[in-house]
This record gives sequence, structure tokens and C-alpha cells, in this order.
Amino acid sequence: MPVQDNNRFECVEEPFDTWMIWDNAHERPAELGALALIGLSYSSASILCSKLNDPDAGPATVEAERNLGNL
Repeated sequence: MPVQDNNRFECVEEPFDTWMIWDNAHERPAELGALALIGLSYSSASILCSKLNDPDAGPATVEAERNLGNL
């Protein structure tokens, strides 16, 4: 799968209108801890993808979004 815009992570549509975050570096679905980032809504996948590709946002930023119910 080609890297788009030199981003490590990208949103990929799955069957049945769900989305996953693809990790281009490892060529598999991305993981957050032990959680595979699959079966997501488009809005959650989009937010996560942006955060994961942001060099200034660390894991704490993604975890904070999740705790706030934004993901």
C-alpha cells in the first residue's frame, strides 16, 4: 500500500461503512496499546489519523481525546 503525503498513518475504508487506521511503516492496521484501530467511524478514524501523524502530538494527546469521548 503506497504512503500518501509521506504520512505514516492513513484512513482506509473497510466493508460495511467502517474505517481503520493503516500503519504504512509496518504494513498492517495500526494499534494503540493492545487495541487494533479497526471498525471505527469515519470521524474517529479521521481524528486519530490526524493525531497519529502530528509530530507534536504524543500518545498522551491521543489518550486524552479517547478519555474525553471524542474517539
